[in-house]
Amino acid sequence: MIDKMWLYPPLAFARLGPSPEPCENYRYGPNDLTPRGTGKTVVLPAPSLVVADDGTVTERAPQGNRVRFKDERGWRPICPFFEVHGSWVIDGVRDDGRITTEVLDAFGLTLADVRWKVEVANLKAHQCTRAEDDRIDATVEVAGNQHERRPLEGRSPQTAARPLVPPGRHVPLGSVQIPRPSAAFPELRLRFTPAAGLVYGPTNLLERTDRYPLPAEQLFLSPNSRWCEFRAAGNPDPRTAPSGLFAGASAQDGGVSFGLVDDVCDGLVTVTVGELTARARIVVTPPDFAPDRRPFTSLADGLTDRVKRAEVREPTYISENQQLTALEVRDLFERALEAMDSVNVDAQNQRATGENIDNAQDEGSPIAEARARTFPTPVPLAGITLALTERGRRKHRRFPALEVLEDLIREQPNFIQQFVRPPATEDRWYDRRMPVAVRGSDAFPMHLTRRQYDLLVAWARSVRANVQEGS
Repeated sequence: MIDKMWLYPPLAFARLGPSPEPCENYRYGPNDLTPRGTGKTVVLPAPSLVVADDGTVTERAPQGNRVRFKDERGWRPICPFFEVHGSWVIDGVRDDGRITTEVLDAFGLTLADVRWKVEVANLKAHQCTRAEDDRIDATVEVAGNQHERRPLEGRSPQTAARPLVPPGRHVPLGSVQIPRPSAAFPELRLRFTPAAGLVYGPTNLLERTDRYPLPAEQLFLSPNSRWCEFRAAGNPDPRTAPSGLFAGASAQDGGVSFGLVDDVCDGLVTVTVGELTARARIVVTPPDFAPDRRPFTSLADGLTDRVKRAEVREPTYISENQQLTALEVRDLFERALEAMDSVNVDAQNQRATGENIDNAQDEGSPIAEARARTFPTPVPLAGITLALTERGRRKHRRFPALEVLEDLIREQPNFIQQFVRPPATEDRWYDRRMPVAVRGSDAFPMHLTRRQYDLLVAWARSVRANVQEGS
């Protein structure tokens, strides 16, 4: 019997794209850390699975040594697969791994006994208005032997009195397809394809503003919905922080929402085989404009912070995990360099300075002190317009070399505390600490996770301790 079942991956990210051709598969290779190298992660092509209209699966080898992220139609979407995994006992022998048609046969099951359900929603408008009528949901249920593509049609609740999406219309939120198992690919899978990355508006949008000249076929939302009446409450409204989260009229015109909705969504993928059920989560995001430039704080870092935060505070953690810690610290600074390469530091510093001045005016503190917290306008470098950005990149290029970091810690024992912003403080001022001038999702200056910061502090302490022991 199959006694356990799960979906892999438990969480997947799909990325919007108007091209009908999914993005080719790729993986990260070693960073280019040569003296004249980029210092960034190398993206390497990998074999891709191709699913035909009838569900037939074939494998396509990489075409050369490059990955094609765009074509003549635009961005190619990232379309993740979900595989069914489990553990079972056949003839007294326990095994685990991918559940295939052979495993189903062993228990007298067929593809028709496999049931899939995908539920996604776009709740951006609902999150602001709190009105159920502004929900946009889509659900598809399909058996394992049904291999045609099924669209996810986002609609407002049927009982809505003032539905955002009027009856008979829908916002396309992507599609799902069950690949047809074969001798070469016998696994049970579902593929999720996201939407094109379009924006939709109410029928009267062009009468209200000329800022968003959407085509007529994308103007079908109801102007009578609560979303088209939404007005931010207070300044800032926590539902719209950071500012500019939703498209609305100017403050002089009352700041009323224009009623725009995109085709991003997230939700659950559920598979049922017999009495067993497994679930995974799907999240749809914008295209990755810099796939070779990893963020210094990722979702994986956030999840690790939730479950492994305390371990780096143990007195013996660094000494017992020296090699792993060194790799983690170097990887963090490699990602910091990659993130630096994708940010216009001059523009961000200018924005941060402006926010500091606004904060100072709000609380009546000296504007000059607020302005001095961030970097002054730098002296231009020869032939380089973004001088602050270039200086930052040059400094960060040294840090992926762990020996350089260790020497820096020996020379400046409090380097981490002085130049890296501690996490989750009430300090809303932007300053010169890393990460420089980057705003977090909570509208405060962005910071590392608590685990990342504590790991850096503990690692720096161990570097200093080694110096003292050797002196």
